[in-house]
Amino acid sequence: MGSGGKETIQKSKKGNRELYTIFYNLAVQQIHICKGSKTPRNPVFYEYYQKKLAEGKTKQQALICIMRRLVNIIYGMMENKTAYIMPDIPNSKVS
Repeated sequence: MGSGGKETIQKSKKGNRELYTIFYNLAVQQIHICKGSKTPRNPVFYEYYQKKLAEGKTKQQALICIMRRLVNIIYGMMENKTAYIMPDIPNSKVS
């Protein structure tokens, strides 16, 4: 068989499923839109999510990108013993 570019992506069975679930839920919360104000809970992650969708990633793949970013942020906070500081978004396109 040749590689025709049509592959099914297999989910890894390795890793901690409980941690995966926690980070998945955190990722979903980060891109959540508040009902009353119609603004994203975390504009930084919402913008990142929209960017990934614009790059052609599926919603699931974009959520996994957010999960990985959350893991990197938390690891950096633990390693450096620092608090999270939300970056400023100058004139973002989030509405």
